[in-house]
Amino acid sequence: MSRVEQKRRGRINLRVDPDQEARLRAAADANGETMTGFLLAAGAERAEQVLTRAARIEASGAAFDRFIAALDAEEETMPTLSRYAEEAGPIPRR
Repeated sequence: MSRVEQKRRGRINLRVDPDQEARLRAAADANGETMTGFLLAAGAERAEQVLTRAARIEASGAAFDRFIAALDAEEETMPTLSRYAEEAGPIPRR
């Protein structure tokens, strides 16, 4: 068993229509890759983009300034929130 086979034990099955399959095969061939290699590389790249975007908060300059001002502002008294924080919740503590 090769090192690649030892590392790759998971399996993902895809269902594609004939047009999608033809397009994917053509792209893999044009890139000199196997279909598996092409799909793994494309999927990993897209996953990285999505996860990077999900971990980042983007805000306009004005929104960021309002956020910083709110952090720096005096503490606001919130009696209702304080009352709920002191009450026992519906989930028993361990």
